[in-house]
Amino acid sequence: MVNMMKALVFTAPHTFEYQDVPRPEPAPDEVLVEVKACAICGSDVHGSSGENGRRIPPLVMGHEASGTIAQLGEAVQSWAVGDRVTFDSTEYCGCCWFCTHGMHNLCAQRRIVGVACTEYRKNGAMAQYIAVKARTLYALPPTVSFEQGCLVEPFAVGMHAVLRSGLAAGQTAAVIGDGTIGLMTLIAAKSQGAQVCISGHHARPMQLAAQLGALDCAQLPQLTAERGADVVYDAVGSQSSFTQAMELVRKGGRIMVIGNHARTIDFPLQRCITEQIDVQFSYSSAGEYPVCLQAIAEGRAGLTGLWQSFPLAEGAQVFDRLVHRDESLTKAVLIP
Repeated sequence: MVNMMKALVFTAPHTFEYQDVPRPEPAPDEVLVEVKACAICGSDVHGSSGENGRRIPPLVMGHEASGTIAQLGEAVQSWAVGDRVTFDSTEYCGCCWFCTHGMHNLCAQRRIVGVACTEYRKNGAMAQYIAVKARTLYALPPTVSFEQGCLVEPFAVGMHAVLRSGLAAGQTAAVIGDGTIGLMTLIAAKSQGAQVCISGHHARPMQLAAQLGALDCAQLPQLTAERGADVVYDAVGSQSSFTQAMELVRKGGRIMVIGNHARTIDFPLQRCITEQIDVQFSYSSAGEYPVCLQAIAEGRAGLTGLWQSFPLAEGAQVFDRLVHRDESLTKAVLIP
């Protein structure tokens, strides 16, 4: 007899149903996680339109999650039932050149949890249980809640960008974009001892940014004696946001592009050369979970107040609010 569980199933564009579905069985190298919290990513909201080909229904979405281990695959020895965990949203092979050189986010065989496209289908964590590769697990410190644990995934995206940029304590950073990744990049930069400014257009996220200790980018000239920011993080990825990044960065500074709203932009090559501006790019994360978990556990990463929790059974209504840009919601967390 097949064991069943409750899940929020994406069944058609902008349509979710709370259903009984078969509970997954872990493969030999997997564990079954009983989900305690699963956040809704902006990519889930965008994917719910059915337009980008990355969320082909029927599908259980969700790649930002935490929970407890309920069952071990027969080959798993380093974990125990009951362990509190979160997991990397990227399944990777673990043996290719990129994986063995610390870049599993670039693994050619990577699969993203909660994604269904023409190449693969991997149900996600908007359910009571999810099976994930044991190699992608990270233990939650005792002081880190399940809600904080499910936010480690987007936090790690921000941390990956900050660590790649070489931002140092005492430097000044500017973040463009007040969405989840912008806020998480802000928190990551603050955790490294930088002074951070942010540019955004939404009242609630900007209020949260101020509570996290960020200043408005309008104050950047005064802070830096007109030099500009040492590092600018573009968490939007559009022509206008990159143009703004060029306005905010100092000569000899660095721009780190995280967002990819636009497929292509015009690039100011001559100015980047003559002002010796480094432009880098950052994709997903690549092993930053322990750094993020430590920052949360030590109180250097203020995640409190960034999310609102809802029962998984109400997920369809929560998605509807997010699709219609309910600004009272910043980050929604679903609780099975």
